[in-house]
Amino acid sequence: MPIYEYECPKCGKFDVLQKMSAPPLEVHDVCGSKVKKLMSASSFAFKGSGFYITDYGGKSAAAITHHDKAPEKKAEQKPAACASCPANKSAA
Repeated sequence: MPIYEYECPKCGKFDVLQKMSAPPLEVHDVCGSKVKKLMSASSFAFKGSGFYITDYGGKSAAAITHHDKAPEKKAEQKPAACASCPANKSAA
């Protein structure tokens, strides 16, 4: 269900969890003032199962995400472009 933002002249801004098919609020339930629906970043609340990787049956989280292993690092190779460089002589 989406969360809509409203503005009340007495109470200020507040959020309401409403169905998408519900008509917009006209009056604030708390103080009875007329409210104005605001345009804001869309947001919604997930309810129920099926939203997390652990909720999908038949697959383990380790099989889906490979976060248990650190990526292997390749050995650093120094460029051989500067054979006369003092840094290359000290490493040899």
